[in-house]
Amino acid sequence: MATKPLSLAVIGANSTSGETLLEVLGATSQSFSTFFPLALEDEGEMVEFRGQDFPILALDEFNWQVPDLVVFCGEDTAAAAQYAAIAAEAGAAVVDLSGGADAPLAEADARLKKGGVARLPHQVTTILLPVLKALAKAAPFSGLTVTAMLSVSQDGKPAIDELSEQTRALFAQSEVQSHVYPKRMAFNLHPVAGAVDEYGASVEEQRIINEVASVFADVPMSLTCARVPMFFGHGISLNVRFAEDISLNALKEALSNAEGVYFLEAQGGAGLATPQDVIGGDKVWVSRVRASGQGVSLWLAGDNTRLGAMAVLRLLGAAA
Repeated sequence: MATKPLSLAVIGANSTSGETLLEVLGATSQSFSTFFPLALEDEGEMVEFRGQDFPILALDEFNWQVPDLVVFCGEDTAAAAQYAAIAAEAGAAVVDLSGGADAPLAEADARLKKGGVARLPHQVTTILLPVLKALAKAAPFSGLTVTAMLSVSQDGKPAIDELSEQTRALFAQSEVQSHVYPKRMAFNLHPVAGAVDEYGASVEEQRIINEVASVFADVPMSLTCARVPMFFGHGISLNVRFAEDISLNALKEALSNAEGVYFLEAQGGAGLATPQDVIGGDKVWVSRVRASGQGVSLWLAGDNTRLGAMAVLRLLGAAA
């Protein structure tokens, strides 16, 4: 952690990821001299941090010379796209959890620097990378196939509220309304996440593919992101094809020794990693590992909001 008290500004502090970040930072020993919750909208709404309530301030009136650390949270990338560079030019260390900043993806061992912007990966990438890095130690890859089943918290509080309201409406046999998603989400599944391009790929899928490719260049990757009727936690089906035959024991050993990974080998329900299990946890859970020849299939689960907050905490611990 930084040795001196920091002035902290969090954009999107009232978002799902913002609230989780404040919870994680609030539990640390890091001292903060001042705290500024900011947003493009919602000015005046109150945010709680370390037992105190703070009003959300307007972004366009904020003095970027004040904070030492600026973190962009939330589902809307517009704030980071517009203000991340401005905050960095004013001398702040900037972290972007939203993906909107025009900055390179932060390396795993990146250091937080004044005047710099660290753009953190998508939550799906955050879940995939520790597992892929562990498996890559066993043998080189020849291809990846991924199906990511994402909870609605990926789309923020309006999506969480809509799923809750639709669920209650169905049980009450009343009219179901959809505003966040094009079709009903409750007791349903959407085989796409976000807007799609002319080739049928979504912006979200392409972002994840690009982020994984920044670590595993020249490895073909097929990805489908789907929204499922869960509030929190993501589940991912991962198939890895290797350039050579690989033993199941070698893969299990690599996963057992991997940093940030909790590998389940128990039988029955105790050996299944579900999104419910990982809520509030700091690791990616792995189960159902099946190997055959040059391929392995496995199941991953991770707390999408918590893992992003922990990535910010690691950057803060390495602050220059």
